[in-house]
Amino acid sequence: MAALLAFGITSAAQTEVTTYTPGISAEGAVYYLPKTAINVGITVEKTIYTPGELCQYAERYMRINNILQEADLRYFIKGVTLSTEGLPDVSKAYHIKITSNSVAPFIELNDAGVLLAVNASPLQPEKSVVSPAKSKEEKSLDARSFMTEEMLMTSSKAKLAELVAKEIYNIRENRNLILRGQNENTPQDGEGIQIILDGLQQQEDALMKLFVGTTSHQVITENYQVIPEGNTERFIIGRFSHKLGLLHRDDLAGSPIYIDIMGKGNIPAPAPVEEKKSKRIIKEKKNKEDGIVYNIPDKVSIKVYTNRETFAEETVSIAQFGTTETLSSSLFTKKKDIKVWFDPVTGALLKIEE
Repeated sequence: MAALLAFGITSAAQTEVTTYTPGISAEGAVYYLPKTAINVGITVEKTIYTPGELCQYAERYMRINNILQEADLRYFIKGVTLSTEGLPDVSKAYHIKITSNSVAPFIELNDAGVLLAVNASPLQPEKSVVSPAKSKEEKSLDARSFMTEEMLMTSSKAKLAELVAKEIYNIRENRNLILRGQNENTPQDGEGIQIILDGLQQQEDALMKLFVGTTSHQVITENYQVIPEGNTERFIIGRFSHKLGLLHRDDLAGSPIYIDIMGKGNIPAPAPVEEKKSKRIIKEKKNKEDGIVYNIPDKVSIKVYTNRETFAEETVSIAQFGTTETLSSSLFTKKKDIKVWFDPVTGALLKIEE
């Protein structure tokens, strides 16, 4: 639940706002601006093939070629999702000192201390959430539950294959007779006919698996988080192998999955060390922070890909690629009831309402 803190701002006595240093700040409210994390969700499908008990007889009795006679395991990338999340930026923490002569509007923070709103409740959720795909496995029918007594009694695989094949052909013949209306025991209503047809199909599918084997599928989603600090090209977030699935970025058994993060605008260059220490810069910074500091994020293009395929391309706003600005303390006086909302993911100013 968001924390609710009070701070004072007046036009007569300006509120003192300083960069927060743990253990040094005076009594007052402290808030963080967010930095933007990129969440990459990679969904893979795990396919497991199990050969049928009678797979070596598939060509002879069922005229089916190229049936695998050994178990096989494969992974395939089904899709990639991108979302953004706001995390507290400890390098952008600000302290608002409460004064005795001030009006006390409220600031709304999330549990991590990120500024969400002033004099208002947050407009939107703190985090964009992408629901991961649920893992699932197909259930296969037990072929033995459809076997005749003769099939169950035989000890010869060749004989069993012959009997199962004959049963499959009998099922197909009965189904054709029903569809042609030539079966005397066929129900007169359509629903009854469909029930019988579904049962025959179920029997055939179960018995056919003795020849063609079974394939089960399991969908798995792995999530990766990237916190960009500048333009990035061909950064390896993980690796992938058709035999082993998703792997750690350092596991050379798989091929790399890359991410590119490129700013659309001009990222301000950091000031030289000498300039940062000058009294002029310190004075300008103090004046700028006389109010509520917020982010002006930049647009960033994101691309997730391998050497063979591109899985996702999007443009999003990232706090780290922009600058900061300040809402003057003169906005928050006894004569004004100003409400302000900020983006919890980027720290951008969303709305001002009087």
